[in-house]
Amino acid sequence: MMLFSPAPFELDRLADEADYAVVGPTDGRARVTHTNRFPHSAVCHIERDFGDGRMTGCTAFLISPTRLLTAAHCITSPIRQRLGLPNLAVRIRVTPGRASRDARPFGWQWAKQWHVNPPYRRRPSGLHDVGLIELERPFSPSPGHFQLWSPNRQDLERLRTTRLLHISGYPADKPDGTQWEHSERLDRITERQLFYSVDTCPGHSGAPVWIHRQQAGPPVVIAVHTAGPRPHSGGAWGCRPGVPLAPAGLFNRGVRLTPDLLRSIRAGFRR
Repeated sequence: MMLFSPAPFELDRLADEADYAVVGPTDGRARVTHTNRFPHSAVCHIERDFGDGRMTGCTAFLISPTRLLTAAHCITSPIRQRLGLPNLAVRIRVTPGRASRDARPFGWQWAKQWHVNPPYRRRPSGLHDVGLIELERPFSPSPGHFQLWSPNRQDLERLRTTRLLHISGYPADKPDGTQWEHSERLDRITERQLFYSVDTCPGHSGAPVWIHRQQAGPPVVIAVHTAGPRPHSGGAWGCRPGVPLAPAGLFNRGVRLTPDLLRSIRAGFRR
């Protein structure tokens, strides 16, 4: 039984803190200082207004001059929906390559429209937690955009031993508007998700999970970062003062870019 109704701000923190972890023995995240350079220029800070005028942060990334991918729960909130509160973002501000509270090398703009992966829309699930954001116009100068790739199981097994996964985004435990990255090996593969010990915190939702197929090749995105292990009783592991780092054996995870998901993304999540 609920003894009180959480305020929307508390709901947002609850939704975020259920998702991420800094996996020990150390916090490996490093601040990105050259956010005006690709690929970090194509990583976007997004701020959502769920109807109360207050902007809360998430991460997204450009996949074309006018399209971005993010996590579906960055666009719509299942917790708010269950409690009968406004659950769909009414405004989304997009800032590519943001470097700090005031440093926006490519400017910003309001998103034109946004869509949620149809299976997630029908029944929210971590297996389908992907959203799409569309812009009115390209940014100028161009921050660039990521290519997407759907590796098969054999490809992923090879990547486990030969490549690092990279995740860069906008965690809420760091100074406002700063981008942070970490890289680690892929740990586990399922039909629709990838599991890894890349360190993330609330705000990293919707970040690209990318690899380099060749040692000096361009980055390609293979998943959307969305979730993590069950949080510590004090909040997300390693993301709040006094909360320890996650013990070994706990992993963050992302939604794998499967061929059917790529087809749906290219169709604009409209079917």
